[in-house]
Amino acid sequence: MARFLDERGRIFGKVNVVDILVLLVIIAVVVFAVVRLTGASSESVPLEVTYTVEAVRQATVDAIQETVPVNGTVRDEGGTVLGKVVRVGVRPTQAEYMTPEGELKAFDSPIFNDVDIVVRGAGSKSGETARIGSVPMLVGRKVTLRGPEFEVQSVIMKVVSGEEALK
Repeated sequence: MARFLDERGRIFGKVNVVDILVLLVIIAVVVFAVVRLTGASSESVPLEVTYTVEAVRQATVDAIQETVPVNGTVRDEGGTVLGKVVRVGVRPTQAEYMTPEGELKAFDSPIFNDVDIVVRGAGSKSGETARIGSVPMLVGRKVTLRGPEFEVQSVIMKVVSGEEALK
């Protein structure tokens, strides 16, 4: 053992063990960063994502419907193009209230609406996670949508990938 590792911690009297460990850690971090940033082993897939803008007033609904014609593009807060708008749907926001009988019932709000914006775009899929640009498309994730004359906070409600997204 003395010939392999000397009293100063060097292998065969040439290289320090600590230096080798530090070098291996640096190489591992660089490899991880390259794989993570280049999206190695990811495939390009078509995506259809449903974003829901919850509890907005009629003025916001009108701005979205007027400025996002079908096949208009939307972006996220970082400027990444998420895709082209396929359709916009509006429905009253549901609010739950307790009735005098003690039952919990849902009623349509007379003031607020939910807006569903369905967007079709191209993304990449690595493992089970689909991404458009650097934005992971995960149900429940909050995404700020930007259009020509609006910016709204939305929640991803549905993600369809592959051939199903093209139907």
